[in-house]
Amino acid sequence: FRPDRIESALQSFLCEALGITGVAALNFSFNNIYRDESAPEIPILFVTSPGSDPSRELEEFAENTVGRENFFELSMGGNQNEVALQMLKDAASKGHWLCFKNLHLVTSWLPKLEKEIKSLQPHQNFRLWLTTEAHPKFPAILLESCYKVTYEAPPGIKKNLMRTYQGWGPAYIDQGSVLRAQLLFALAWFHAIMQERRNYIPQGWTKFYEFSYGDFRAGVGVLETLLSEGQGDSIGWETLHGLMENAIYGGRIDNDYDLRVLKAYLEQFFNLEVFNGTQKLSGVVTIPNSKSVKDYLGLINKLSDSDTPTLFGLPINIDRAVQRYNTLQIVGSLKQLMAVSAEDIKFDKERWSQLLGPLTKIWKQLYKQLSDGGIPQIKQHHLAADDPVESFIYAEAYETFKMVEKIDESMEGLNKVIFGTGLLTNDVMQQAIDLLSGKVPIRWSNMWEGSENPSTWLKGFSKRANGCLLYTSDAADDLLCVDLGGRRIIKKK
Repeated sequence: FRPDRIESALQSFLCEALGITGVAALNFSFNNIYRDESAPEIPILFVTSPGSDPSRELEEFAENTVGRENFFELSMGGNQNEVALQMLKDAASKGHWLCFKNLHLVTSWLPKLEKEIKSLQPHQNFRLWLTTEAHPKFPAILLESCYKVTYEAPPGIKKNLMRTYQGWGPAYIDQGSVLRAQLLFALAWFHAIMQERRNYIPQGWTKFYEFSYGDFRAGVGVLETLLSEGQGDSIGWETLHGLMENAIYGGRIDNDYDLRVLKAYLEQFFNLEVFNGTQKLSGVVTIPNSKSVKDYLGLINKLSDSDTPTLFGLPINIDRAVQRYNTLQIVGSLKQLMAVSAEDIKFDKERWSQLLGPLTKIWKQLYKQLSDGGIPQIKQHHLAADDPVESFIYAEAYETFKMVEKIDESMEGLNKVIFGTGLLTNDVMQQAIDLLSGKVPIRWSNMWEGSENPSTWLKGFSKRANGCLLYTSDAADDLLCVDLGGRRIIKKK
């Protein structure tokens, strides 16, 4: 079993079975959606992911297509439901474009919106655009009546650059100087690197940062301003670096290491050597000395469809770590699919006993080991001990022993329901659904963060509780040192 090769093997299998060249989505285009798929009576729903927001791109497309005066938008969630319905009626009658954003914040109101949409007699120029994040309570009827588009950052440097240039068009690139065209390409490359580096968390970035199209447009605005100040043939590099680092992209970053990475990229991509051809972007791309969009599209088409870690300045073997992590996610999802079905979730004494019985037995054994010698009572004077180490140990033990009792109460309630001696309450039902789905109940995970597998979580927690029993015993005996898993804490006499 090679967990670092499962993802590659799955992709190869899918390509061969479906007769396709790759599993990545096709390049996204607002123009294609509008021309080929949209209609006045069919809303267009964008399902977004973190770090992706189509509203800025949609606004630019609407401005170029129907004019800014014919495009209206409203962010939902601010008690503006009635305002939204009135805007919908006005736009439908006058043939305007209308965009409602963040529908996942008002799921209870969406059935009313769906009825209003069905009752419209819209103008032929009317278009309704909707955006939402995935939400389990999103109405199925509204979902089925929309043309659905998943909107996320394109996978890979090549597709990311291709989407950017499709949105710009030839006229936009050709209208300025050669330096302007070069700077726009460098910024597009920089933006793609920022987004694609998120595939290598925590080695690439320490966390997921929502670098979006809005950040990119802000960067373009800075470039245009600096170029106008330099009459189109020069630019203030330090000013550009400072604004990108402290205001635009750097404004999303809250980690010193990540800020150093960002600063290094800015210095590497935006300097005179890159634009006079003596230095390559990421060591692989020489920016053309041209303002023709054909030259830049030709360069993009020559790029590989798959990125290598060296493009991001990362070691070549980091792909193995990424694929291992992705494999764990895939295996976890498959286990959840195998663990439970709709029939299993419904209460059935024999079925629940078969599926949950082994887990309750595991906890009984663990709890017996913990409670054989009696769980000590932590008093207030223990928590207020003068010795900081002793006070810390008692505080940890106090919280841990409370968690032991809560978990035992939960498992005992579940056990009574299985054997027909207890009531099936909402809490017991929710806990059973989580366990049947192969997940740790939220009530448990909020108390202690551990494995995502319930049996492994219980064993890990039991080990921690046993450690707390040992530590409190040592503290009560006033020993000079307490063993904390390989580390020694020396106590004063």
